[in-house]
Amino acid sequence: MAEDKLDVIIFGATGYTGQIVVEDAIEFLKDFKWGIAGRNESKLLSVLQIVANRVGQDLSQVPIIIANVAEQKSLEEMAKKCKIVLNCCGPFRLYGEAVVKACIDAGTHHIDINAEPQFSDGIQIKYHELAQTRGSYIIPSCGFESICAEMAVLYTERNYPGLLNSIESYYETNLNQQDKSSKAILSRGSWDSIIYYMQNYKEIASLQKQLNYEVMPNFKPKLKIRYGIHKTKGLKTYFLEIPTPSRYIVHRSQRLLFLNEEKRPVQYGTYIGFHSFWWALLVPLILVFGFIMTHFGFTRKLLLQYPKIFSLGYVAQKGPLEVNRKAMEFSYTLKAKGWYRSSPHAPHPTAQLITRVSGKDHYYGITSKALLACAKTILQEQDKMPGNGGVLPPGYAFAKTQLLDEFRSGKYGLHFEILEKKWD
Repeated sequence: MAEDKLDVIIFGATGYTGQIVVEDAIEFLKDFKWGIAGRNESKLLSVLQIVANRVGQDLSQVPIIIANVAEQKSLEEMAKKCKIVLNCCGPFRLYGEAVVKACIDAGTHHIDINAEPQFSDGIQIKYHELAQTRGSYIIPSCGFESICAEMAVLYTERNYPGLLNSIESYYETNLNQQDKSSKAILSRGSWDSIIYYMQNYKEIASLQKQLNYEVMPNFKPKLKIRYGIHKTKGLKTYFLEIPTPSRYIVHRSQRLLFLNEEKRPVQYGTYIGFHSFWWALLVPLILVFGFIMTHFGFTRKLLLQYPKIFSLGYVAQKGPLEVNRKAMEFSYTLKAKGWYRSSPHAPHPTAQLITRVSGKDHYYGITSKALLACAKTILQEQDKMPGNGGVLPPGYAFAKTQLLDEFRSGKYGLHFEILEKKWD
């Protein structure tokens, strides 16, 4: 019966990210019924014991559900036991679709942490209408990279006193390594997802064409992308335009807001910062070399088998050390341009707002907390979400909820601020 269901099941709880989500769930899901799921009972019990020892609580009563991506029946049984599945089991290209299908068949909601545009686009194309019919909200890409970008855009829009035309987003990070014995910043699972993303990068154009088939008005002026290494006023690092997964997610949210609510879409560009000119020059060359390697079976196998070597030590099988992970810092600085308090009345927008979202422990800590915040939002504010279900990007799905205010509360390690206003 519905009242006997768990509110949340954390699937993939034995993985690097999954274990962090389990620990955070003790605090963030304290008013809800939750359990954990995976394919190996002994490993799930071990996770609960490790977390229990860390936080000093008895977790022996946390429900354990056995579910395996290779056994669809087990996924279906898991989905029937809860209202929301939090999916931490990647790479999602390999393991994600089966979980999504099981959740839709059960009428259960699904949130994941993927940063794989091919997966997010593919399930929107394949399952959106079915999810609507079943009343399931399938919200992909709720990890740090996309959810912070989406909330940063929403924060900027809410603080802009006029018609917004474009946003340029500048991403910076500082590793702040405390323990020099390891310089790892990513886990093996994250590395594998990056490899498959690069291997199948060409799919994105085809999927985007299928997904975004509606003819859109020609909004002007067009945002001009800044190619090549450059600096921008107020920031010290060197920037490059790189098509991040979050860019596709934000574009999709903006498109849906226009199609369904007739809101002018914000044009959005993304840039990644490097601390020196030479790193800004070298990293694209490394990415091109890695991109080529992912397209040949033998070299792709080497990348997957020896991540520490090919990442120059920035990937570890067990992920980054906790002390280093928690010391890492990031910021998104958003430069927004538009027209002040009216519809366009000049050929070029002159009103500018600069905002920033920043925090620590972003790759995994903020990802974990963001995932749990999204789950709470569905449980508490489903009536404020669009329609009755569907496969939706987070910026569109949560636009009218209190999720942004929740992130701004200080409980999630995120800081939102306005840096500059210029309305002349």
